[in-house]
Amino acid sequence: MMKNVKTTYSDFHESHNPTHVYPTEWVVRTLLGNYPQLYIDKSRYRGGNILDIGFGDGRNWPLLNNIGFDIHGLEISEKILNLGEQRAQMLGIPVTLKMGTNSSVPFDDEFFDYLLACHSCYYVDAGTSFSNTLKEYSRILKPGGTLVASLPEADASIFDGCKKLTDGHVEIQNDPWRLRNGYIFRRFRSEDEIRATFSPYFDSLSIGVCRDNYYGLRVNLFLLVCQKIKNLE
Repeated sequence: MMKNVKTTYSDFHESHNPTHVYPTEWVVRTLLGNYPQLYIDKSRYRGGNILDIGFGDGRNWPLLNNIGFDIHGLEISEKILNLGEQRAQMLGIPVTLKMGTNSSVPFDDEFFDYLLACHSCYYVDAGTSFSNTLKEYSRILKPGGTLVASLPEADASIFDGCKKLTDGHVEIQNDPWRLRNGYIFRRFRSEDEIRATFSPYFDSLSIGVCRDNYYGLRVNLFLLVCQKIKNLE
């Protein structure tokens, strides 16, 4: 399963390799905005280590670089890493890129101040569950470190006709982009479900909701900012 996804995503990024890239809107709003129910410590950005999980075409790197982060990136194939290196050189942005997955991240314990999972953390590796992903994210974050993530709401178009599994996991059957059919996702129905799922490893949760209908395609997301529990045993 993962081999197939590596191939489809690698081919996708190779064929859709734009000259110009633009930061994702919700990432800009979350990292730079001021909202009454958002807590994120902007004073720790400069010089902080951030991991861009599933960086894709590197579209968020100019933003992350401009606000002072030391950027690291994670992707699932060597081909995407090579495209990322080319992108970083073109942009003049220093990055450290490694190959891995949500449940197997090749960085040391407590290395990162921030994790950015833009449309990526809900991909569940074969033979694992979403709880394995959260455990791995907790391992590589410093105590009190921040996770910034998007989570798919249950009525998003990607889940039309999906096969329901256990504990909120589903198998994608009708991907509008035909890249992820057969892959396991973790979807969410409510803020309470998010809090219950993340609470073993994270606290101080800030949750937003973004519901968009792009000409018949429902891209509905929960937005999450949370901190690794400082005294986690």
